[in-house]
Amino acid sequence: MINVRELQEVVSLMNESGIQKLHIEHEGTKVVIDKAGIPLEDTAAVTEVKTEEVKAVATEQVSQDSTSVSSAENNKKQILSPMVGTFYAKPEADADPFIQVGQAIEREDVVCVIEAMKLFNEVDAGIEGEVLEILVKDGDVVEFGQPLFTVKSY
Repeated sequence: MINVRELQEVVSLMNESGIQKLHIEHEGTKVVIDKAGIPLEDTAAVTEVKTEEVKAVATEQVSQDSTSVSSAENNKKQILSPMVGTFYAKPEADADPFIQVGQAIEREDVVCVIEAMKLFNEVDAGIEGEVLEILVKDGDVVEFGQPLFTVKSY
């Protein structure tokens, strides 16, 4: 049977990619995830799980902006994880990190990679500024909406 954490990762990936409907079958468990009829601005996803004897419906409601959230000070912002997965600060094990503390970043700069279900997803900064803090370590598992970096915005 597919566990809830895996389903949450799939829903996050669907929200990222814009996929509207997905069918998964694994060891006798059939999963249909269909976002049809749900407003995009609502960013909700409905997951329907069907087995021979089990039928369950779960709804995930996203209440935070996945790009950035203001901190106590107006010019400090955080870059949040857009999904559940493993955080990588470098494109390869022997490469330099994407960004370092004190570095200036642009909106389209890749700041990290998050691996979810064997897919590596580049995370763009989404804001311009100077990196103040890197809040997670290379190889850490991160949650959806978890702060990854603190940035002093320009």
